[in-house]
Amino acid sequence: MRASEKTHDARMVAFARRLAHAARAVHRAQAEPGGVEIKGDGSPVTALDRAVERALRREIAAAFPEHGVLGEEEGPERADAPHVWVIDPIDGTRQFAAGLPNWGTLIALCHEGRPVIGVIDQPWCERLWLGVAGVGTTLNGAAVRCAPVATLADCVASLSDPDAYDAATAPGLAAIRARTRWNVNDGGCLGYGALAQGRIGLCLNGPNLEPFDIAALVPVVEGAGGVISGWRGEALTIASSGAIIASASPGLHAQALEVLALEATVTQP
Repeated sequence: MRASEKTHDARMVAFARRLAHAARAVHRAQAEPGGVEIKGDGSPVTALDRAVERALRREIAAAFPEHGVLGEEEGPERADAPHVWVIDPIDGTRQFAAGLPNWGTLIALCHEGRPVIGVIDQPWCERLWLGVAGVGTTLNGAAVRCAPVATLADCVASLSDPDAYDAATAPGLAAIRARTRWNVNDGGCLGYGALAQGRIGLCLNGPNLEPFDIAALVPVVEGAGGVISGWRGEALTIASSGAIIASASPGLHAQALEVLALEATVTQP
């Protein structure tokens, strides 16, 4: 383990798992969305989103009062602290509100801005991916690894909702879709979990992501041997937003970034 990765301990890893189970408890107690509202940015939010985030904030305040929190629904608290928990109570609220299962709770711990612990949890299916920097990634406690996919032509890709891409990124989506073996659409955070367990080779998201959509994915993918970055290959931090890509191997990631860069060049006015 590199010195830069010695930023968490077993107590924090156990606490991340505890937060996931606390979120599950809220889901099981309430079960239904509790009404859907449209926020100022046009995205939906449910009463259950807010209930889950409030429950996790209470847990964090009790266990680590010096830590910061960044949540989708209630904003930042002590965001300048060395350790900050990043929460998306329901990643995929549209699907959740529609009764579909492709959504999850995202929880990350960032140290000095870098995600070092990540959780993707799907309460309905009881599937919990836990990634820890320098240690690895597990699914329900069993170690998982990305598949040894060598080329885009051999790759199954999870592509986010086509409506989430704009004029600048839609050509990149089309190019990746054309070069991969076959695709699944709008797998959301569960697509990144599937990548970590070796089921697919690449995940692509458009420019509509915020830090709480991204942070938890980083340790999960990297802990399983994958690579995750922005579309220009930039490292992802607590401040990252916009389009991201994750691949099962460094070589595959380099191929995908080359395709995205070529499309960006071709579509320049």
